[in-house]
Amino acid sequence: MIRAYVATNLTQAHLIRGFLDSEGIFSVVRGEHLVAIQGEVPITMDTLPSIWVNEADRETARRLIDQALQSQLIFEDWVCPDCSETIEGQFTECWQCGAPRTPV
Repeated sequence: MIRAYVATNLTQAHLIRGFLDSEGIFSVVRGEHLVAIQGEVPITMDTLPSIWVNEADRETARRLIDQALQSQLIFEDWVCPDCSETIEGQFTECWQCGAPRTPV
């Protein structure tokens, strides 16, 4: 396996891993246990959580990751079309009324 991306935090690493998995690319997060000792060890590219893929998938994974990171629609808050509740971007349904997020 080869490192495809170094995440800024554990949440981002797992979101990207899930995204790659949904695109059919097997990936793993490494270094997630080092998050517990941040502050005790220096924060470097080697101690941040990273996403690893099979070497044959690296270029495709990098392209998909770059596209996902450039697309702010995935993470931007949205307003429910039914009840006007503001919903955090990672959710696909309104927590107030259950209406699905409409595509932009």
